[in-house]
Amino acid sequence: MKNNLIKTFLALFLVIMMFSCKKEAPLNAENSTINLDNPVANTELDQWLRTTFLDEYNIDVVYRYNRFLHGNDKDIAAVNVDKVRPQMENILQGFILPYRKIAGPTFIKRLVPKQFVLYGSPSYNTDGSAIAATASAGRNITMYNVNNFDVNSAAANFDKLRTIHHEFTHTLNQIVPMPADFQTITKSTYLATWTTTPDATARANGYVTSYASSSPFEDFAETTAYLLVNGQAWFDLRASGAGAAGKAALKAKEASVVQYFTVNLGVDFRALQREIQGIVRDGYKYIPTSFGYFVGQDLGATADKAILRTLTINLEDALYVKYGISTEFATAYNNFKTQVAASPAFYAYHVDNIQLRFESATSMVVRLAFTGTQNIGPTQYMADFSFSFTSNSNTGELVFTKIAQGTGTTFGNATQFLTAFTNTLQPYLTGKTFIADWIPKNVSVTDFNTFGGFYVKGNPANYFYGQFAY
Repeated sequence: MKNNLIKTFLALFLVIMMFSCKKEAPLNAENSTINLDNPVANTELDQWLRTTFLDEYNIDVVYRYNRFLHGNDKDIAAVNVDKVRPQMENILQGFILPYRKIAGPTFIKRLVPKQFVLYGSPSYNTDGSAIAATASAGRNITMYNVNNFDVNSAAANFDKLRTIHHEFTHTLNQIVPMPADFQTITKSTYLATWTTTPDATARANGYVTSYASSSPFEDFAETTAYLLVNGQAWFDLRASGAGAAGKAALKAKEASVVQYFTVNLGVDFRALQREIQGIVRDGYKYIPTSFGYFVGQDLGATADKAILRTLTINLEDALYVKYGISTEFATAYNNFKTQVAASPAFYAYHVDNIQLRFESATSMVVRLAFTGTQNIGPTQYMADFSFSFTSNSNTGELVFTKIAQGTGTTFGNATQFLTAFTNTLQPYLTGKTFIADWIPKNVSVTDFNTFGGFYVKGNPANYFYGQFAY
């Protein structure tokens, strides 16, 4: 019996050893291709990030998932690798390089955050609002929701750019404190639970967004970002629809922001604003920042739905010597001026200016402001000519059509100039398609966002422009 047990155990041992020593085929698994946390990876993307950001600006871009770089109470997804370069290109072209050009390389290299962390999903608060990005200690900016970034979308580029300028403003404030005066402008209306504040209320209280009303620090960052990225035209339009108190608050905040950049940081804010607007308008071609977007909008309750009100043209102004004017328009304008002076010659009427007055989304009046230079007092009179127009805010196209004259004193005043108008300005304005644009293109920082105009579709050399107002 004992021998049988020994033989049995020996047989089992040999079987076990045979299977234990059996050689299996190797598994075809390469962890480095699937593990984004591989610390020794040196991909083409890594090389580009190192050359573009680390070597040049000492910026470390962290895109491999790191749970210790976001809150433990957050469930955050890793960023897709193919989204990393588009996001960082957006930051480079729309944020770093404009600051480098206007503020100088020393400024941006010294103050730019030294770490950018990218995550794929949004970071949600308990109230359901999503965090787009955070800035901390003047050294770090974390960007969320990068996986949903569509590099081919002008709106997506625009939103990401505004986010980074908001966060960099926080970074600047963490190094150079924000102005104390800014914090007192709307001190009584800040509310931490900003998600319950309607946009109309926020606007009337003097905020660019409801989120800005959550605290002075978010307000300053939002105001700065909207001035830079949405642009001055948007900001002025926002202020114009905010009521007297809201407008005063918004303009006071604008002045404080400009003062902070100019005095505290030594940065020409207006030059920076123009540089970034060039990227948004001409690079992204983001329609809500185009001049055509502001022409022909409905007179709605929200500030960004108000319209361009007037465009004033006076070719005797020195600005037309400074920036020029097309031969075609100058000829029509000056011929009109000559014929007005002879209608009748007894008064020698002088054309002070003409205005395009946009009365609604489809109606416009061309207003002549004129005075008599002899045999009459120096009173300025108005003469109105009725037009309708169609516009396309997506393309900036407008078509003007002369319609029957309206009634009233100013339309009656136009009667004596109808022949002159019909022979000169009317044929220039009608029978063609115009494109609304920020004209002139070579405008100085001082005059930036003061002028806009129209050129003939297919012939940009045939154009006119003037000073606009809301």
